[in-house]
Amino acid sequence: MSELRWNPLLRTWTMVASNRQQRPNMPKDWCPFCKGSGKVPDDYDVYCYNNDFPALTLNPEKPDVEGSELYKVAENYGKCEVILYSPEHNKTLPQLSIEHIVKLINLWTERYEELSKDKKI
Repeated sequence: MSELRWNPLLRTWTMVASNRQQRPNMPKDWCPFCKGSGKVPDDYDVYCYNNDFPALTLNPEKPDVEGSELYKVAENYGKCEVILYSPEHNKTLPQLSIEHIVKLINLWTERYEELSKDKKI
């Protein structure tokens, strides 16, 4: 179960995502982001897919705890996506070519525009 909880002292919302504790432990010699893992295509420059263990969801359940005037809770409405910068995912952003960074920025822009269509996000 995931939910948003209001921190009245900091005046911010905090995501509490107990459901993410159910993520499996991956073998040390296996990576879900590597080609051949079955999770990503064998050929890509930049790639976006839905997070398998999201903290936010488009179909949230009722929060686990009861809120109050002081301690508010809210559904964890939203969307979590994974953006892979490169098939060589151990590279940092400065190590990518300018052309590759442009592709990444275009993907970010595309996802931002698409997610912005939902007024609740």
